[in-house]
Amino acid sequence: MEQLTLAPYTKMQPKDRLVYLVTTDHQYGVFLAQQIGHFGYYVQIVKDLKGLENAIAEHISTAILIDIPALEKEMTDADLFGGIKAFRHTSIPLMFISDHDNQNTRLKAIRAGGKAFFAKPVDIVNLIDRLDDLTSVQSSDPYRVLVVEDQTPIANYYKMVLTMAGMDAQVITEPAKVIHQMIEFHPDLVLMDLYMPDVGGADLVKVIRQMDEFVSIPIVFLSSEDDFNKQMEAMSLGGDDFLTKPIKASHLVAVVKSRLERLKTLRSYMVRDSLTGLLNHTSSRSALIQEVNRCKRQKARLAVAMLDIDLFKQVNDTYGHAAGDNVLKSLSRLLKQRLRKSDIIGRYGGEEFMVLLLDVDAEQAYRIMDEIRIHFSEVKHFATPNGSLQVTFSCGIATYPEIIDPKMLTEAADQALYAAKAAGRNKIVFYSH
Repeated sequence: MEQLTLAPYTKMQPKDRLVYLVTTDHQYGVFLAQQIGHFGYYVQIVKDLKGLENAIAEHISTAILIDIPALEKEMTDADLFGGIKAFRHTSIPLMFISDHDNQNTRLKAIRAGGKAFFAKPVDIVNLIDRLDDLTSVQSSDPYRVLVVEDQTPIANYYKMVLTMAGMDAQVITEPAKVIHQMIEFHPDLVLMDLYMPDVGGADLVKVIRQMDEFVSIPIVFLSSEDDFNKQMEAMSLGGDDFLTKPIKASHLVAVVKSRLERLKTLRSYMVRDSLTGLLNHTSSRSALIQEVNRCKRQKARLAVAMLDIDLFKQVNDTYGHAAGDNVLKSLSRLLKQRLRKSDIIGRYGGEEFMVLLLDVDAEQAYRIMDEIRIHFSEVKHFATPNGSLQVTFSCGIATYPEIIDPKMLTEAADQALYAAKAAGRNKIVFYSH
C-alpha cells in the first residue's frame, strides 16, 4: 500500500481526511493522489479489494475512490462490483471513476453503493467538491445572542434557556456598556428590555442603528408592555420583533431561532460571492476593518494578502468563460482547504482575492501563501488537446501593525502584488516602504 501526502496548513491530523484510492494503474494513481493532495486530503493507494479490506481494518478512511477500468483488467465485472458491495456496511462513501460514462456503468456503480461517479479525465474541482460534500461534518459556530436586561435573575434565565438551545448567550445588565460589548462580542441578535433605568431600550436602539456594522442586526424587544400601539411605536424605532413578558422558554427559543435562520439566509446572499461562496468585495472590506480594530484592542498581528490569477484573460479567451469559472472555483476551494477556519477569504473582484491571516507575522504569512502558491501551480484543472491546463497566481502581502490603517493595508498589499506581477508572476512579494 503506497502512501502519498501533502500536508495541509490546517491543524487537522492528515488521517482525519484520509482517502483510499483503489487502482492497479500506478502512474494514474500517483497523479490523482497528488491532485487530491493539493486540496488537503491524505491519500493511500491500494491495488485491489483485498488490500482495501486490510487497509480499512487498520484505519477507517473518510472516503473510498475506485478506479473501475484499472480493476476491470484484473477481475470479471461480476466479481468487481460484487466485491465492492461488501464495503457498503462500513458507511464509508464510495466514489467511482470510469472511462465509460454510460448508463450501464453508472447503474452498476450505484447498485454497488456508489455516492458519486466521475468520467475520465476527472475534473479535479468537481471531485473535491463532491468529496467535501460526502465527507465533511456540517458544523458551524453557535449563534451569538446578547441579552440586555437590567434585572439579573431574568437576564440569567434567558441566558440559560438560550445556552441550552445551543446558542452562545452573553448578558449585559448595565445599558451604558452595551455598545462596548457589542463591538467585543459582535452578536448575531440582541434581546433587549424596553424599559430600563437611565437608558431605555428605545433610545439605545437608535444609537445602535447609527453604527454601520449594526444596521442589519436583529433586535428583539422584551417587555411587559401589552399596549399594541406602544409596541409598534417601539418597533418603528428600529426593533424587529416584540416579546411580551412573561415569555415561555419554547417561545423565546422559537422566535430567536427563526430570526437568526432568516438572517443567515439573507446574509448568505448579501455577503457571499455567488460563484465561489467566498466573501464579496464589500464584506471583505468590512471584515478587514473589523479585524484591524480587533488587533488594536488585543495588540495582535494581521497579514493581508492580495492574490491575482496570472494571465487570467488568456484562460477565458482561449478556453472560454466556463474554464475561467472553473479556475476561480479551484483557487477558492484550495484557499478554503489550506487555510485555517479563523482566516478570512474574499473574492475581491474578478480574478483578485483577499486573504486575512490572523495572528501571524510576515514570515509566517509568506510561508503559508507560498505553500498555497506552489499547490495551485501544480493543479491540473482539466484536459485540453495539448495537455492539461495549469495556472498560477501572484501575491502581495502587507502586515499590521507595520501599517495600521485598513485602507492603506489594502493599498500596500496591492502595490506588492503589482511588484510580484512585474517580477515575472507566480511570486509572493512583501510590501516595503
